Amino acid sequence: MTVLRQFAGFYSKAIAPWAVAKGELLSVQRLRGLAVLMVLVVHVEDIGRKLPVMADFHSTYAMRVGYSAPDLFFVISGFIMTYVSAGGTFQPKRWVLSRVFRIVPLYVLFTGLVVLMWLYSPSMTMGSGSHDWASALKSMLMLPQAGLPILFVGWTLEHEIVFYTIVFLVMRFSTLNALPWVMVTLSVLALAKWALRVYGGIDFWDYHLFSLFIIQFTIGVGVFKIYERARAWGFWPPFVAGCVLLLLASIFADSGQLNREQPVRVLSFGLAYGAFMLAGLTLEWQSRTNGHVPTRRDWMVQIGDASYAIYLTHPFVLASFGRLFKVVSVTPFGAVGVVILAGLTTIGVGYAVHVLLEKPVIEIGKRITRAIA
Repeated sequence: MTVLRQFAGFYSKAIAPWAVAKGELLSVQRLRGLAVLMVLVVHVEDIGRKLPVMADFHSTYAMRVGYSAPDLFFVISGFIMTYVSAGGTFQPKRWVLSRVFRIVPLYVLFTGLVVLMWLYSPSMTMGSGSHDWASALKSMLMLPQAGLPILFVGWTLEHEIVFYTIVFLVMRFSTLNALPWVMVTLSVLALAKWALRVYGGIDFWDYHLFSLFIIQFTIGVGVFKIYERARAWGFWPPFVAGCVLLLLASIFADSGQLNREQPVRVLSFGLAYGAFMLAGLTLEWQSRTNGHVPTRRDWMVQIGDASYAIYLTHPFVLASFGRLFKVVSVTPFGAVGVVILAGLTTIGVGYAVHVLLEKPVIEIGKRITRAIA
């Protein structure tokens, strides 16, 4: 009974609503929430096409803008990893353990579920293609692959891990001031690799080190370097610049194939989302300067808190709805209703996983990190 009481006390504390931490940038959390909702809308639309009445539906949003949600995630990561690494003395063990407990347990759990499905039936990979033991193992270890990992949304995490490794090595053997120069160098090399492939016919596997998405992480790092000085610009200049860049990106940029992105797509969306981030940070700073210090997390911040859990769980929920959509017959009006239901259910399941599983794991991770580091 003592053990049960101790566990109940820990668990109730772990799942309690997070307070607004000192120095926490809620505008960035809202952008995380926006990014996962952008992903969700695109994939809900994909599943909706399994309904006969929506078989030929392709929204302009999904084709022109929605697919760029990972670009926003990468810009956010570039900024936030620089932000958290800048606070205080760099402690390698604490830095690594914090990243591991926030990312690895949930990823391994849901990737492991797909591996079990694959073992049961090799076709049950939810659209990530055919796999063998080597690709399944690489997927579990979050190692970069030329194709999609067995849990297809994990392709973005492969890029994140590469960026985290770069940040760790820079902080371990140099200082944060070197990070922008390292990232700019890698961005130039990424453009050079793209030019070699397109114009020289020379291609090689680089484990995402020279991926064009490196440019978007670099943009996030750049936002960190200038965001305090950019306050003098106010909210509207970066916001308007972001709108113009997003419009240009939606007109001229194509989605392309995985690992075959075009520089115009990466640059236009990356700069647009970097501008929006500057606008949000400025607005938040102005609000706090005027005495409006937030004490509660609004619904968009909470979606941002749960964005990782929603991102990892949404393929499972939508795959279930996809099977259901194949056998139901609804009117066009009814189709809208069931598609909205699929989206809301996905958010609900992801948020429940965040509260009941992700948050306790993070709390355990904090305790282990304090004990070790």
